[in-house]
Amino acid sequence: MTSRTQREKLNALLVDTRRMQALSGGHPLMAGAFAEREEELKAQIESIPLGGKEARTILFFSGEPVQGSQGIDASFAGRVLEPFQSMVMADYADRYHGVVGSRGRRVGEADSRLLLTGLPRGSFGLELSKAENDEIFEEDQLADTLSHVSRLVESAAESDEDFAAELNDTAPRVIQNLRSFLEVVARGKAGLRLESGDYRCTMNPIQASEAFERVNSTISNPETVEKTGIFKGVLLESWRFDFMTDDAHKISGKIDDELSAEQVANLNREFFDRQCKAVFEETTVLFRNGRKRTTYILKGLSEVS
Repeated sequence: MTSRTQREKLNALLVDTRRMQALSGGHPLMAGAFAEREEELKAQIESIPLGGKEARTILFFSGEPVQGSQGIDASFAGRVLEPFQSMVMADYADRYHGVVGSRGRRVGEADSRLLLTGLPRGSFGLELSKAENDEIFEEDQLADTLSHVSRLVESAAESDEDFAAELNDTAPRVIQNLRSFLEVVARGKAGLRLESGDYRCTMNPIQASEAFERVNSTISNPETVEKTGIFKGVLLESWRFDFMTDDAHKISGKIDDELSAEQVANLNREFFDRQCKAVFEETTVLFRNGRKRTTYILKGLSEVS
């Protein structure tokens, strides 16, 4: 159960308690018991902060793959979980390990792996949670990732502008997995309610189909380009670089995950604040509304001939 659902259930109990207190007509025992129960519920509600994030998410499905609250088509469940897990892993790697390639193993996969921990009823839900461990910061980081993924799914269902805005801080590989996830939902003629912490987004089968079409019509064009300019260095913790081109255009982005930490440190030593030639993977994302977004991955530096 997410924190938002917990708060809603407690609020419903609070309303019932107040109603029963009013019906008690000031009875010396019953009225006092209801008043005590009211204070307990209020304290529990206040203990759940608004805007909370959790390293847990619940995917509720409705529509053709679901038999009421009894069960869900096993084939559909298997197909829909894989791209969702991949989307979470890609976003986590990009957000907290500073790198996520277009294919292959993602950095920090073990930290962002989710377990199927429950099958909540009400439509039919699949609860996914982080495995228990002693790493508090990892849990907070995964909670942030699940919040971002929830907002990303919601933006795809809302509008072209909302979707384009949410992608400003999203790696291309996350978009690929979002497309695969929504394709399974849409082709399965399913509705979706996604909850994580205080975040909740809901879409019926028609809206899910529209969300898939919106993401599917987003075109990603990667190409290798060379530019000359001044290398402004790499932050090793975030794996991000800055580069000022000869025409005074500042480029920021991530380092290619094929480069080792030693190789990146050498780039800092040899080329920091010097004129050089850079090789980038330049990816241009074209949205359905005409908006364009360009990202860069630094693949290497060399002396200017």
